[in-house]
Amino acid sequence: MDPEQIVNQGDMWFWIIGVIALFIGIRIVAGILDKQRIESEIGGKGGQVESIRWTPFAKGWLGSKNERLYEVKWTDSSEVRHRATVKTAMLAGNYFADSETSGQGAGHDSRHEGADLLAENQRLKRENEQLRRDLEQLREDRL
Repeated sequence: MDPEQIVNQGDMWFWIIGVIALFIGIRIVAGILDKQRIESEIGGKGGQVESIRWTPFAKGWLGSKNERLYEVKWTDSSEVRHRATVKTAMLAGNYFADSETSGQGAGHDSRHEGADLLAENQRLKRENEQLRRDLEQLREDRL
C-alpha cells in the first residue's frame, strides 16, 4: 500500500469523526437552549418546571421539520400541575400541545364555584342595567 494513501485515509477518518462530533455538539447545545427557552416561558408566567424530557417521537413528530419535541411537566402559580408536549425551535418559539392538568390549585373549592359564578352574573346584570339607564339619561339630556 502506498504511504501517501494511508495518510489520506487517516485524514478522511479524522474529518468524518470531526463532522460527527460537530453535529453531536450542535444538538447538545440546541437541547440546552431549548430547555432554557421553555423554562423561561413557564417561569415568566409564575410556574415552576418539574421536568423537561426530549421525546423525538411524541405526537406531532411526523410533520415537524426543524422543531424538537419535549414532554414538559410543571406547576403553575395557582399550584395546578400541567403536562404538555412542547414543540420548539430556535426561531419559532414554543408551542404547547396536548396539555393536561391535574389538581385544582390552592384554595379552590368546587362546591362554591357555581354560587360564585351565579353571584357574579347577577352583579354584572345589575351593572349592565344601570349603565343602560345612564346612557338613556345622557341621550335625553342631549335632546
